[in-house]
Amino acid sequence: MNYLKTERKHILYSIILGFTGSLVGISIFGLSGYMISLSFFEPPVFIIILIIAVIKMFGMIKGAFKYFERLLSHDATFQMIGRLRLKYFKDTIQTDTSTHSVRFVQMLNQYFEQIEDYYIRIIYPYVTAVLVALLLTVLSVIVSVPLSIVMLIVSVCSLYILPKLFEKLLYHINQDALHHESSAYLKIYHHIHNYIDLFVTKNVHKSQQSVNEALEDIQNDRIKKSGVESLLLFFSGLVQAAGIIAVILLISGEEGLLVPMILLLLIGFFDIANPVILPRTNYKSVSGAVKDITAEKELPEKNAVQNRIVLKNVNYKYPGTKKDAVNNINLTVNQGEKHALIGSSGSGKTTILNQMTGITSSGVMPQHLDFYNASVRDNVTMFGRFNQADQTVDNALEYVEMEYLSPDEIIDYTGHLSGGERKRLHLVRMILEGKDWWLLDEPTASLNEQLREKVWDSIFMRKTVVVSTHDLTRLARFDYIHFVEEGHIVESGSYEELLQKRGRTYQALARSADNL
Repeated sequence: MNYLKTERKHILYSIILGFTGSLVGISIFGLSGYMISLSFFEPPVFIIILIIAVIKMFGMIKGAFKYFERLLSHDATFQMIGRLRLKYFKDTIQTDTSTHSVRFVQMLNQYFEQIEDYYIRIIYPYVTAVLVALLLTVLSVIVSVPLSIVMLIVSVCSLYILPKLFEKLLYHINQDALHHESSAYLKIYHHIHNYIDLFVTKNVHKSQQSVNEALEDIQNDRIKKSGVESLLLFFSGLVQAAGIIAVILLISGEEGLLVPMILLLLIGFFDIANPVILPRTNYKSVSGAVKDITAEKELPEKNAVQNRIVLKNVNYKYPGTKKDAVNNINLTVNQGEKHALIGSSGSGKTTILNQMTGITSSGVMPQHLDFYNASVRDNVTMFGRFNQADQTVDNALEYVEMEYLSPDEIIDYTGHLSGGERKRLHLVRMILEGKDWWLLDEPTASLNEQLREKVWDSIFMRKTVVVSTHDLTRLARFDYIHFVEEGHIVESGSYEELLQKRGRTYQALARSADNL
């Protein structure tokens, strides 16, 4: 809880207000029950009117407490989330964590939505419900000890035992749903952005079928979750019904006139407890998100010496998918070598490149490029992580023919940059980062010939590079070429060796020449 600073008082006040407002709400139910019991004695009309007036006044007081509780709790929560979001982002860009993927940003947003739920839907109302349950259990001793025991059993079953029993099951369902959503996202992205290649290779139907299967998995997860939640609410209803029956059986004789009041007090408690039963089952999921967000990041070693990248018998399967994206990949990249990964879209080139990214500290141009609603300087220096003078930034922008952007200009990422501009601006980022090892995914896509030449020149100036590309015009400049097909490297070698072999690379070069 050390990440809570100025919000602690607001959180405490919101819990006090929520607790007090809940007591007022239960009092409304109790007074209604008391009025029902009192009607048995045919009291004067002004007594009934007085009770009704008090109930109305309590309703207004409850509304006021609820308003200020929501005001304080939401203000505290959103202030905390804003600070955590900024801290997490600043910490992450100082590490080797890949923030380039749009999916990473999407998952990050889901994490913060879970943290919001953690406080607004779980912590505040759950603490309030527990406090109300304790108070009612203690007060019910005044009527009878058995009644107090019933109240305790109903409270423990509703607020702890049942949610705890379903918590693990729903946690696994939520994890499966996250995996399936990740898989669907990747498949949809691949289908949209590689549609032309899929059309040329006549794989559109196969890709569409894969997308449909992924979406069906998501729908099945939702159905499964809805079924489990309905089962939880059913058992909760049984516990509450059993509690009501027990109260009716326990209270008799002179205490019989208290039955309407006690029953309505119990129903009032259920009105507070029911909204927190389902959110309580998500405690494990959202507390995990809180831990991930608030955990201290390990900074990479700045002077680590790197001589090679080795992938040995690597298999990788995207979460939620049944088929390996790459299978039995063996690839070694030594310092000073330049490697090209070629093959059709969806063959596994990007996945292989991602496996290298995870085990090395390099300059990376991923498939999904990320930029932020910030200045050009902040975007290309990663908010000062790459300490470069403005003149150096200007020179790099001029080199990629983007001198029309000043370092202080704010980028509104949505629609501000074309695909080619994003490629060039990311190249500027890599140049300013100054690493000798570069891993790049389709670095010349969406660029004209003149700009492609500049990008290739920058790439070959680096000591060690691995490039996934559809541009086959510069293959002769690479030391090694690897042809990837259906998740396998089907052939590797130098440009001359592969031409002599007359295999997949030779055929791809021939098709490329025919198209030109």
